[in-house]
Amino acid sequence: MKKFQTGLTLLELMVAVAIVGIIASIALWDSSDMLEENRAENFLLELKRNISFARAQAASTDEIVIICPAPINQVESNRYFKCQSSWGGESIITLFVDTNNNGIYNWQKDTILRTMEQINSIDKVKFTGNSSLRFNTSGRITTTLSNSDNFSGFVYCPNNDNQNNKALNVSVSGTAFYLGDTTEGCD
Repeated sequence: MKKFQTGLTLLELMVAVAIVGIIASIALWDSSDMLEENRAENFLLELKRNISFARAQAASTDEIVIICPAPINQVESNRYFKCQSSWGGESIITLFVDTNNNGIYNWQKDTILRTMEQINSIDKVKFTGNSSLRFNTSGRITTTLSNSDNFSGFVYCPNNDNQNNKALNVSVSGTAFYLGDTTEGCD
């Protein structure tokens, strides 16, 4: 008569512990840095697409197009709004055709082309140029840029802790360049 043993061998136990260890390390992996970097990169790449769109729209339609932050509640009411200087917080980045060339959106004359998602409340965006980007009918930026090299820049700071910051530069010709990692902060 044969005796049957029930239980685990040492090898089976070691394999089971190794599998549980691998699964636990995946579950407990801190991915916050990667998420911050992705959030910053996605925002700036979306901004770059909107800058390219605004430039193309201005050149192809022979109209003035403005990109600027505006108060969310005023954009949602879709009546009037004036561009703000703060690119984060309670503002939303808006692209609109400025028919009367005064820098103020008027629902009776101007057209909103696009709006971007509001940035995360714990993040900051800094723009080193004027409060808005104004594209003339040739697709060039006519607002004052920040330095003598005719470049202005955006810096996105996830969690406002000056780690994982990303940058985007815009030239006077209206071309946007994604720069990636930067040591520049949003303060």
